[in-house]
Amino acid sequence: MTGAQSLLCEMLSCGSMDLDMLDFIGYGWDEILDQMDWPREGLDFNDVLRAAVSVGIINLKEAVDEKILVLEAAENIHGMLGPEETEKLEALRRLKPDDDIEGDFNFLATHVWFKNNGPVYRRYLPDAVDEFEDNVGFLLTGGEGE
Repeated sequence: MTGAQSLLCEMLSCGSMDLDMLDFIGYGWDEILDQMDWPREGLDFNDVLRAAVSVGIINLKEAVDEKILVLEAAENIHGMLGPEETEKLEALRRLKPDDDIEGDFNFLATHVWFKNNGPVYRRYLPDAVDEFEDNVGFLLTGGEGE
């Protein structure tokens, strides 16, 4: 272990294998540190993971809002949407990423999942879900086979 790794392990109260997980986080550290309310005392490795997931949730909310705006604009232009678009708009309006996504933050055993509406996210926002997974460094489980 390098001196820098040893320092980070001490600062984050974690082990060297935990540090390897940080290499899979794709979001900017400035965004993650903002979510952690850094600098403050008492931050640990799980706070870093929790903050990365928080940034992912913020980005998912933006993707949901963007899809809703596009559909609402189409509805305003054309006067009404087709049945599929109407169903999609209604489903997107029910999404609440802050409530729909949960995580258990426990170093190497950390995992993140859809508590609610997983199939809706996977059906209507697959790119946003992929981006979440790529940048948070964890697979978002739930809703795959529903």
